[in-house]
Amino acid sequence: MRASKRFDKSYEIISNKEVYAVYFELKVKADDVVKHCYPGQFFMIEVPGVFLRRPISVHDVKKDTLSFLYKVVGKGTTILSKISTGAIRLLGPLGKGYDLETYKDFNHVIVAGGTGIASVHFLAAKLNKKGTLYYGARSQRDLLCLDKFENLGWKIKVSTEDGSKGSKGYITDVLQKNLKSDDVIFVCGPTPMLKKVLEIAMLKNVKGFASLEEKMACGLGTCQGCAVKVDGKTKMTCKDGPVFKIEQVEL
Repeated sequence: MRASKRFDKSYEIISNKEVYAVYFELKVKADDVVKHCYPGQFFMIEVPGVFLRRPISVHDVKKDTLSFLYKVVGKGTTILSKISTGAIRLLGPLGKGYDLETYKDFNHVIVAGGTGIASVHFLAAKLNKKGTLYYGARSQRDLLCLDKFENLGWKIKVSTEDGSKGSKGYITDVLQKNLKSDDVIFVCGPTPMLKKVLEIAMLKNVKGFASLEEKMACGLGTCQGCAVKVDGKTKMTCKDGPVFKIEQVEL
C-alpha cells in the first residue's frame, strides 16, 4: 500500500532513548500523519549538520505517536541519537508498504534479519491474524523487540550465528524446515538472507513480499541511487518499493 498523502514538516520529539545496546527508539507527536502510514513505509529524517536525510522505516504507530527504531552506525545516526528535545523534520510517509489484503487468509510468516526487525513490528501489529516470526541475528545481544512480538501474540523462532540463543546458525535453515505451502512470507533483512528466503519461497511455491534494504539519498526516486531489478525492469527502491512481490525480485 502507498500513502495517499506526504508531509514535509517538523514534529515535536516525545522521546529519543537507547532501548537496546546502540539501538535507539525515536518517538514524535504526529497526529496528522499517522493515519497515512502503512507497514513497510519509511520517512527521510533531517539530522542537523548532515547534508542528506536519513531513511528510517516506521517501527510503530500508536494514537498520535510515530516511532522509529534505529541503530547508531555512523555520523548521522550518532548525531540523531543525541537529540532528545525540541522538534525534528520528517519527509514522508514514503514508498510502497506491505500488501495486507491479498493473502489475508493464509498463515502469516514474518522473516527478519538484524535491524530488519524494526520495520516488521508495525506489520505484525496490523495483520488481521497472528502468525510466526522467524528472526535471525549474530548473537543474543543483537536480538530486538522479542517482548513486543510476544505481547502481540506471535509465535517466535530464533536463531543466532554463535548459538547464544535459539538455534545455532541461520534463520533461513529453520525457515526451510518449517515453511508450508499455505504460508505467505513477509521478509526484511540483509541481502544475503533475502536471497536465501527467495530461493526457499520459489522451491516451496510460497508467495509473499520482500522489503529491500538499499541506500537512499533522496527518498523520492529522483537521484536514481537505489535502483534494483524487479520483474526484469529497473525500479527505484524508495519510490516503487521498498516492498516488492517475492517472485518478482531479482537479487
